[in-house]
This record gives sequence, structure tokens and C-alpha cells, in this order.
Amino acid sequence: MTWLFFLLPHSVLPHKQRDHTLVSENFMKKKLGVMSAWLIMCGCQTMETQADRGKFHAADTNGDGKLTLEEANKAELPRIFKSVDYNQDGRVSLQEARDIEPGFDQRKMAEYDRNKDGSVSYDEFYKVQVAKGGLKKRFDAADANGDGFVTLKEADARVQFLQAQAAGTL
Repeated sequence: MTWLFFLLPHSVLPHKQRDHTLVSENFMKKKLGVMSAWLIMCGCQTMETQADRGKFHAADTNGDGKLTLEEANKAELPRIFKSVDYNQDGRVSLQEARDIEPGFDQRKMAEYDRNKDGSVSYDEFYKVQVAKGGLKKRFDAADANGDGFVTLKEADARVQFLQAQAAGTL
């Protein structure tokens, strides 16, 4: 389980999940879209009650024991991009985007393809995502005290909340 599971919106998980495993990749791609599906798929294979310490500390680039939105974005947006760029050529084509999110159209492609070359580079993706707030909604949901930081304790609490919700115990 990656520490980023705490960034998932609680409303996207099914009310009951039998063996506490996550929903299928197909369900995620269709129901949740690229960002949410990626946050589940990248390493979140089973649900645990704690956030992954190694990934949390790797994202905490200044070593202060808490994550800022900027640190979360810098740690996770590259992984999101790579999950969409499934041929790993460093660019996301319209077809790759549509394979992940069928509703991704020319208008949305134009929003990301800033230099109008027909594909989206990581730099273009990152700039658009950050301008849109990046992981802000999910980050804010995990930031229990609203101080602009997510501590490991808050990440653990968010993981436990999402696990309880998925199990139908909330």
C-alpha cells in the first residue's frame, strides 16, 4: 500500500469490499478517471492500516516529517504521468489518454498540449496539473488539522478512514 492511498476521495470506494482488496483496474479507469485510478493502482494492492513509511519519507524532501502539497505533487505527479504514458516514450498521445479515460477529447488534449505538437510532455502535464491544484482536494482531505501539512499520523488516519469506509463500517 502506498502512502498516497490517503489522498483518495472517500466517496469513490465501494461501500463493501469482501477481502479488503481494491477495486479492479477496469472499474477505476471507467468510474474514477485517470487521477483517482492512478492513485489506487500505483502500488496500492491491499489495504493496510498505516501509510507506507518509505514512500512518505521519500516524498518528504526537506525531512521535516510532514508533507506539503508541493512535495506531494512532486512525488506523485511523475508517477501519474508514467501510468498514462504506457509506451514510456515520454509523451502522452490522445490515444493513450483515451485508453485510460475514454471521455478524454480533443478539447481536453488541447488544454494539456501547450505547444500544440499533438502530444503531452511531462512538463506540460505538470504545469497544467499544478495550475489546477494538483492533488489539493485529496491532500486537504488528509490534512486533518488544516495546517497545510500532512503528517504521517494524519496519513495513517486517512488510510484507516478509507479502509473503514471501504469495509462498510462507517
